[in-house]
Order: sequence, then C-alpha cells, then structure tokens
Amino acid sequence: MLHEEIANLQGQAGQASDREVALAASLLAAEARLIDSGAMLHEVNHRAKNSIQIAMSLLGLQMHATNNEEVRLELAGAIRRLGNIAAAHLMLNSQSPDEQRTSFRAYLTLICTETHKSLGGERIELIVRTDELALDTSRAINLALIVSEALTNAMKYAFPDGRTGTIRVDCHQDGDEATLTIADDGVGFGETAREGALGLRLVRTLAKAIGGEAKIDGSNGTRIEVPFKL
Repeated sequence: MLHEEIANLQGQAGQASDREVALAASLLAAEARLIDSGAMLHEVNHRAKNSIQIAMSLLGLQMHATNNEEVRLELAGAIRRLGNIAAAHLMLNSQSPDEQRTSFRAYLTLICTETHKSLGGERIELIVRTDELALDTSRAINLALIVSEALTNAMKYAFPDGRTGTIRVDCHQDGDEATLTIADDGVGFGETAREGALGLRLVRTLAKAIGGEAKIDGSNGTRIEVPFKL
C-alpha cells in the first residue's frame, strides 16, 4: 500500500508539473501576442504620421502655386490642422509600443507655442496652464484642434490695428471632469460678427465629438469654455 501511495503521489506531481509547463507556455504566447499587437499599433501610427506629412507637403505645394490670397489662407489653415495631428502621432511614436496615452500638458503646450509662433505673435502674450491629464490620443487631438482654432481666431481678429494683448489657455481637472478655457482680452465680437466663422463652427463640432459643449462669449474679449468628462 505504501508503494501504491508513493506511486500515486509521483503521478499527481507529474500532472502538476505538466500543468505548470502548459500554463507557462500559455503566458509566454499571450505576452508575445501583446508585444506583436503593440508593435503593430506603433507601425500603424508611424504610417499614419507619414501619410499626414505627405498630405501637408501636397497642400503646401498647392498653397505656393495659387495667387488667390483667400485660398492661400485656407490652405495654410488646413496645413496647420494636419500639423497638430502629426504632432500627436510624433509624441505617440516616441512612447513605448504598448502605451496608448499621451502627455496632454506637453502636447497642448507644443500646439499652442507652434500656433502662436506661426501666426507672428510677438505683440500678443500667450499663457498656457494645464493639469497633467492622461488622455487617449484621439481626445487629446480633438482638444488640441479646439485650442488651435480658438488661438487662430484670436490672433487674426481679437487685436486689430497693431493692438497688444494676452491670450490664456487653461485646462484643469475637477473630479471626473475637466474644463478647457481659451480667453483673450481683445475687442470681442457681436453675435452676428464672428459666431458664424468657420473656426468657431469647428470648435463647436470638435467639442461635441468629445461629449462636451463649447460655450462662447464675445462680450468682453472672447472666452471659450469646453467642459468634458474624463
């Protein structure tokens, strides 16, 4: 009986060892699939970034080929918007392959700085203050595009005739919500003056895309608020 019990225990030990080996093999296979998935996502983002760069180059060639100033301005705006998306892909590709979130503070600051510089903001002060929010790339892009459109509108219309002024961009978290605010101390606008402008229509559309609603007030300078869920 003792020999039978020993043989039985040895058999059970062998079965346990086989299960451990099978479990280890399963974990290794799962880890390999995860690495492949992350690498594939990284490659897709890299190709998307390259496609955006090609589109920007083609639009740039078209912009320089036309003599129509209005068309040139619209093409420049399209290039700037694509550039904002390309910046998000660049930041995404600088992270590890399995990381799908981006540093919103760094991204938003980059977009604000580049937009301000590209529109010649020497006489207009720009202040950017934002919490470090961990956002998925799609939402970060939408918020950055809102800021880019609002900044562009302010730079073009808020400070006519060489006026100086300040534009503030804030994004702060409060519990499970956050609010993006773009405000300037410029001339403001009446309801019929700029409410129908393409930039402000885009701001409203982009706000809806992230489940928010843009509140726009042009009575004392211009102030745009976009509350959204995290």
